[in-house]
Amino acid sequence: MGSEQAGTAAKQTATYTYGHTPAVVAVHAARSATREAAFFLPHLQPGMRLLDVGCGPGTITVGLAAAVAPAEVVGVDVAESVLEQGRSLAREEHVPNVRFQQGSALTLPFEADSFDAVFSHTLLEHVADPAAVLREARRVLRPGGVIGVRDCDWESGIFWPADPDLDLAAQLYARVWAHNGGHPTCGRRLRALLQESGFRRVATSASFRWDGSQDGSASGSRAFGELLAHRLLLPNLAGPIVESGWADDATLRRVSGSCARWSQHPDALCAMTMVEAVGWSD
Repeated sequence: MGSEQAGTAAKQTATYTYGHTPAVVAVHAARSATREAAFFLPHLQPGMRLLDVGCGPGTITVGLAAAVAPAEVVGVDVAESVLEQGRSLAREEHVPNVRFQQGSALTLPFEADSFDAVFSHTLLEHVADPAAVLREARRVLRPGGVIGVRDCDWESGIFWPADPDLDLAAQLYARVWAHNGGHPTCGRRLRALLQESGFRRVATSASFRWDGSQDGSASGSRAFGELLAHRLLLPNLAGPIVESGWADDATLRRVSGSCARWSQHPDALCAMTMVEAVGWSD
């Protein structure tokens, strides 16, 4: 659909397409280290100081802290509101070796060679220059340090039952994403991006998101349809779509309604490829 090309030509500072509405943050807060960072956990051990870049509400960060305790884990995000959620979670879970700090992934507020490990989940797909973020991550890693990143490949999405409006919703979403400077198919580029940024021994893998809940029911896929229906009507998505002439208000309302109805289908299934990569700074 040409989204990567559009993203490359976008403005230098990307706009976060999702925003931080309660519905979006709730999805982020459902993530965990055991699931979203499963590919990275085998590379961690107690005593490794770790940085989680773009940590959001901190549910993955707190899980990573257990893996490297008693060493410190620092979660960094530009949004102070979600960082406060992370601090509350750490207090509730009695995790003393984690702290949260506001900061930009492009100018991390840390000295060079400060961390043994860096993790980032679905951040690179939303920045205008992913390689710049990776170079900054490499700067704060000690020699021999390890990085783990995970991003989606939006064009890999499969949906059932087939619904033209759901397909249109996914296309419009990716179009705004690229328009904002992001990269909807960033996942497929992770190996190349890490190597371009100076990392070595890069290993990749893949998993899936939105392919059902942990108990095998369709609830995860249904949640995806509901979230897409919600997001399409938010100003940060609807505004660029209407202003650019990609769809009018009536079409967006119709498509949103179709996504909501699709989410209630007993056979609803959505799967999206998530690409993972691990690299070393030596």
